[in-house]
Amino acid sequence: MRLLLFDLDGTVLRSVQGSAAFHAAVHDVFGVEVDLHAMRPDGKTDPMIVRELLRARGVEVELDRATLEVFETCLAERMSAALTSGIMRVEAIPGVRAVLEALAGDPGCALAVLTGNLERAARLKLRAAALNGFFAVGAFGSDSAVRAELPDVVRTRFRARTGIDVPPSDCVIIGDTPLDHAAATANGMPSVLIASGRTPLAELACLTPATTFPDWNDAAAIQRALGAS
Repeated sequence: MRLLLFDLDGTVLRSVQGSAAFHAAVHDVFGVEVDLHAMRPDGKTDPMIVRELLRARGVEVELDRATLEVFETCLAERMSAALTSGIMRVEAIPGVRAVLEALAGDPGCALAVLTGNLERAARLKLRAAALNGFFAVGAFGSDSAVRAELPDVVRTRFRARTGIDVPPSDCVIIGDTPLDHAAATANGMPSVLIASGRTPLAELACLTPATTFPDWNDAAAIQRALGAS
């Protein structure tokens, strides 16, 4: 069994006009105006992003579980309203659906989410992109602010759901940033990096992951790289 751990933003989906909901949620909970465009959030967990945004405004906060749950609820409400009104859209990355469909039909592969998004926000994005049905389990920024801790979370959840204990060497992290690769390296897992986000292919290739792809268009080659039969 190969457990394939997919990042979301920039890897399998992209949000259009999604930052406004994030800005509004930060203001609702912390009373601070922030600008997500003033930083590079790619690959970071939502708790890390919130801390960095607030610190840039001279505000230090303790993001304990209770505070994070309040923020997650507020973000989900803001995001849901933005999606319903059409202000925000979420789209599957071109080519990704064909790969996910093929992998989902392969008995030797299992698909899971590994994302820095808070779980309720992640599920809203996946549903909006019509991809939620591919991912029964996952690990999220609401589980840990440290991305390298998330692979063990998703392995534990997959084992509880299926009874199958997949060793790290049989897990693959699929992402679009150096931080995806770093999480894989920290857990003894290979990574497959797709330049479907904002990180250039050359920068990803320099990290020497298992392999890199410029996009999702070569479905057969990506499936082979992920160990599909």
